[in-house]
Amino acid sequence: MDTLERYNIKELTVEGDKIFLKKSKYFNWKVVHPYRIDGKINWKNLIAGGNWFNLLWIALIIGIILGCLYEYSVVLKSLNECSKSLPIKFAL
Repeated sequence: MDTLERYNIKELTVEGDKIFLKKSKYFNWKVVHPYRIDGKINWKNLIAGGNWFNLLWIALIIGIILGCLYEYSVVLKSLNECSKSLPIKFAL
């Protein structure tokens, strides 16, 4: 049994592009992007989930979060150094 038949996926060709549709349990049909087409790996779908823009958008958000965490750690280190150089000792 073919993989497309096993997962109930239909293949359409529109203007030379292959489109794969899968029957959903709750809704009618949805577009799926298999990671392997005709025995060849579809690297765009495997890496980006089918859309390079979404991959770049997620990378941007992750980069902003990592940048905020790095800046926060730098501020805490400088605050710690500054508090050690004060002549007044704080008791907690």
